[in-house]
Amino acid sequence: MMRLLKRSPNGDLELISFSDNVLPAYAILSHTWIEGHEVAYNELVSGTGKEKTGYAKIRFCADRAAEDGLEYSWVDTCCIDKSTVQELQTAINSMFRWYQGASKCYVYLSDVKVPAEVVNAQDFRITWVEAFRRSRWFTRGWTLQELLAPATVDFFSTEGKRLGSRISLEQEIHEITRVPISALRGQQHLSEFSVPERMSWAAGRTTTFVEDKVYCLLGIFDVFLPLIYGEGEAYATDRLGAEIRRRQAGQGTESQQDLTVSSTLPFPKNESFVGREDQLQSLEQSLLLPNTHRRMTLYGLGGCGKSALALEFAYRALAQHAGRLVFWVPAISQDSFELAYREIGIRLHVPGITDDNADVKGLVKKALSSASVGQWLMVVDNADDPDVLMGSTAGEVGSARLLDYLPHSSRGKILFTTRNRKAAGDLTQNSVLELKDMSKAEAGELLARRVSKNELLSDDQSVDRLLQLLAYLPLAIVQAAAFINSNDTSVSEYILLFRNTGTSAELFGEQFEDPSRYREMESTIAKTWHISFEQIRRQDPLAAEYLSFIACIDRIGVPQSLLPPAGSQLQQIKAIGTLKGYAFITERQHALQELKSEKLFDMHRLVHLVSEWWLEEHDELTAWTIKAAAQLEKHIPYGGHESMEVWTRYLSHALYVARQDGILVTTARASLLDRVGRCQSSLGQYSSAETTHRQVLLLQEKSFGAEHPSTLTSMGNLA
Repeated sequence: MMRLLKRSPNGDLELISFSDNVLPAYAILSHTWIEGHEVAYNELVSGTGKEKTGYAKIRFCADRAAEDGLEYSWVDTCCIDKSTVQELQTAINSMFRWYQGASKCYVYLSDVKVPAEVVNAQDFRITWVEAFRRSRWFTRGWTLQELLAPATVDFFSTEGKRLGSRISLEQEIHEITRVPISALRGQQHLSEFSVPERMSWAAGRTTTFVEDKVYCLLGIFDVFLPLIYGEGEAYATDRLGAEIRRRQAGQGTESQQDLTVSSTLPFPKNESFVGREDQLQSLEQSLLLPNTHRRMTLYGLGGCGKSALALEFAYRALAQHAGRLVFWVPAISQDSFELAYREIGIRLHVPGITDDNADVKGLVKKALSSASVGQWLMVVDNADDPDVLMGSTAGEVGSARLLDYLPHSSRGKILFTTRNRKAAGDLTQNSVLELKDMSKAEAGELLARRVSKNELLSDDQSVDRLLQLLAYLPLAIVQAAAFINSNDTSVSEYILLFRNTGTSAELFGEQFEDPSRYREMESTIAKTWHISFEQIRRQDPLAAEYLSFIACIDRIGVPQSLLPPAGSQLQQIKAIGTLKGYAFITERQHALQELKSEKLFDMHRLVHLVSEWWLEEHDELTAWTIKAAAQLEKHIPYGGHESMEVWTRYLSHALYVARQDGILVTTARASLLDRVGRCQSSLGQYSSAETTHRQVLLLQEKSFGAEHPSTLTSMGNLA
């Protein structure tokens, strides 16, 4: 379908749509855009935009066409509805053919002026030829095909004065563009020129979007490609080269009708993506095998970069195979899943997809499971909540689940992302890839790419310290970089803010703009993990209790025996499994001789911080700190040597809890420290014991006064 401007005898303009096989004779405009000054499709339809400078070009084209006996004309700014992805893709892939089919092509050079006293500009070239040679029109990517495709091309100044034709100006055009005169005259078909030579004609030309430097060559090489804005020039060039080779081998896409939209990727290509090459290779080796249906799950801690890795993999999969379809399905909720499926169905032109009460999920599953669709990759992102994919869609036991609507085809692959290891095992039991922390080098490169001013990263020691504090976690690094950029803050200043108890929570709750994350989901570290906390609280209450308890003690070396006694042994095992599954805690590996020792767990540094803030936000921090202190008092004796190897593991946690001034009352802190000091004496750690008992004495004096028996007992212990 092509939309043309019709000029009535009184000069009014209206848009008329024609199918490609019944087009009337028409003129076509070639020009350069000025951002904000062009008249768009919706403005022309509504009758607005006439005050814009771009409207004069539209009038020029329509009026000039009328002078040449043509009722219809075409101007790209207002004849394409660019808000519709499918229409824009169709237009760009059809552009060369539309220029080729025009009866007249008018090149409007807004930067070439002819003096008012010159009536016939062609007789006085000296007045405009230098401006013609310098015209911006010759530097733009899209104008190359507009120069070569039409049968006739006439050039006009900004006043609408005719300067000449492609033939009469061929020597100047040849010198400016390096396009051979035989190509300008149409004496040689473009296919007779080599691929490198045709590529060289576009060298040095610019476009607003980098991908358009490649897309503007589609007609020059007589190929069709799906548009993927955000893939970058390099990937687009790779896809163009692959399609040219396929065309030369007789296997290329034969028509626009055969070209379905290849991608529903919601985010542009992340130009700041770094590292993860081993994981990308694993995904490629596991998923991109020909003629076999494969599924795989990528799981890891929230904020570790799962979606970013999946997005990079998706763009690479597109670049590797020009005809591959890539679909992105957010599993944030059943609604987000169904909306994504509807969009897939519409873009694939699935019959009946827009009907009232259509079984959208069933139709899309059937379409993608059929042999008629080519190779495809589906990314099911954020499959964190098992109830979304594995819960029944109708709320009834035995009814279909969203998981049941995933297609199965030897040409299709599915990649899931989740922060829940149990969900990963349920989705693809034998095909799971864990995404761990970035390496120090990768984290450093990510920070360097994200921080806009290099001088803010001049202190190498501070950069290393910051990356350690952020635990090499991608989302935390991106969030820190956003703060540094927007506040022009040095890394050392950010570290001071981070270490300040009063501002650290604010830093991780600081919202920032990130085009590679869902707008409906807040992208901060705090909000990312708060979502996980709520899921755990709903799905596994005992795991939520363990999480709350560990948030109030030292994050390192948590003995399983210290956790609050609750539930059956099976429930305890499952609760620990849940926290490990979300990568919130890791189990310490024992040496062979220590295999019978009890299990010890470490909590992720940032998870520990954020879970503490979460408790504070829910007014639960004090209650859980009191529970932690009570649990420690139960397990820590007043010194002695009995079970020393057991209670020794509790001391660091007691010291951590006792430091919670303002949360734990003074007497409780003193009681806990008294036990710790006596145990340190039993262990022969006399210097540490002295320090601890001094703290007890100060606390007792503060609570009871210098002469109270408890204070005197503390003084004796210190002595």
